[in-house]
Amino acid sequence: MKNTLDIDTDHDRLDFKPVTKADIPLLMKYFTRFPSRSCDFSIGGTLMWSDFYGYRYAVCGDTLFIKGYDPIAGRNIYYQPSGCLPQEIWMRLIREDCRNSPDSCALIPLESETSIDEETTDSFDMSLREYLYPIERFLHFSGKKMEKKRNHLNYFINNYDNLSIESLSEANLREVSDFTKKFMSEHDDSELCLYENCQTLEVLEDFHSYPFEGIVLKIGGKIIGYTFGEKIGDTFFCHVEKGDITYRGVYQALASFMSREINKNHPDVIFLNREEDMGDESLRYSKESYHPALYINKRIENISVLNENSLLRIA
Repeated sequence: MKNTLDIDTDHDRLDFKPVTKADIPLLMKYFTRFPSRSCDFSIGGTLMWSDFYGYRYAVCGDTLFIKGYDPIAGRNIYYQPSGCLPQEIWMRLIREDCRNSPDSCALIPLESETSIDEETTDSFDMSLREYLYPIERFLHFSGKKMEKKRNHLNYFINNYDNLSIESLSEANLREVSDFTKKFMSEHDDSELCLYENCQTLEVLEDFHSYPFEGIVLKIGGKIIGYTFGEKIGDTFFCHVEKGDITYRGVYQALASFMSREINKNHPDVIFLNREEDMGDESLRYSKESYHPALYINKRIENISVLNENSLLRIA
């Protein structure tokens, strides 16, 4: 019997298939065995964006390969594989797969305590930068740096009566979907935000099929916000967060109460990944205002010039 790592790169090929909801168990197998702090290696990061980026996957040699298509740049993007194959072998397999697409690129995530200055390099896509924070910072927004966030949170707690916090579940999914539709009707968002809202509705229709958990905030029985995400390794990925801003402090409340729930259920979680800003300046300002402890900056390199020294897998 052929060993899963016994790959003949002259004959073995990557057989890519579209990513679907039915593939969640297989994807989770690799995401949890080889955890990353990047949302590119999460169910929300792949499934919720599979239509937009045309994500496809292949498994070869007990290694998961994912590629997508950048509709703006018009090129294939390969993500660093998760699995057991040595780097030199999976690089050969990727090169073979894209030999008829010379513009194909690799997306290389680099974890750093500092951001990348957009003017210093052309190889980083700033809209794909991810923001990570220590979870303890969000529990109560302690410290001088978080004073403004703490003030908003305290205002919310002290000024809105009949507050209730529920787990996102079958019992309130219909209400949450209705809230999302109302949220969409009141926001004239970009194409990316519209896509994200539509995907959120799709997830809510079959929430139990995803490895997600979340909370719902209500005032007097009325939903004013909700959030959900997923845990992989020492990181919780905050995929969706929506609130009614007529309630001052609603977003600080969502972030803090969700963090407390995560901390209670998953004490091994160290970081919150609040994901990308998608090139939105206001969203970037908001994420920076929480003072990230880590960034995941993503370098894009053409496959044809990629070598072993170019790659650095996030621990």
